[in-house]
Amino acid sequence: MIHLLDTNVVAELTTRAKPDPRVLAWFRSTARPNRILSVITVAEIEAGVAVAPDPVRQARYARALDAVRHEYGDRIAPIGEREAAAYLTLHKTLKVAGTSIDPPDALIAATALANGWTVATRNVKHMARTGALVINPWEQRAG
Repeated sequence: MIHLLDTNVVAELTTRAKPDPRVLAWFRSTARPNRILSVITVAEIEAGVAVAPDPVRQARYARALDAVRHEYGDRIAPIGEREAAAYLTLHKTLKVAGTSIDPPDALIAATALANGWTVATRNVKHMARTGALVINPWEQRAG
């Protein structure tokens, strides 16, 4: 199974002094080649670096971003034609249903939908509306 990691999963693993043990256990149970990031996740991390409240935290987040880019370099999924088409379909479907999610989340979900991947996220409530397969690493049993 290919997992598209949402930003909250990456942040938990890279910026927390003590990441949640359930998330760590889940992460360790997945194969490295099966963990993918969206270019949107990288952009959200960049935005977090830019708005960090102090220089020390900003530097720590920037180092985490560099490490993420290094680790996932060839596993950062772009938004291509298939993903864009899935996003438009998703947007229309949610609009007709009278609901919506933030565009970054919709783009991440569309990337998963277009490629048959599962989104790993804490944000199950919003992602589940998209029709994408979702797993919540915070609800997985540790050890």
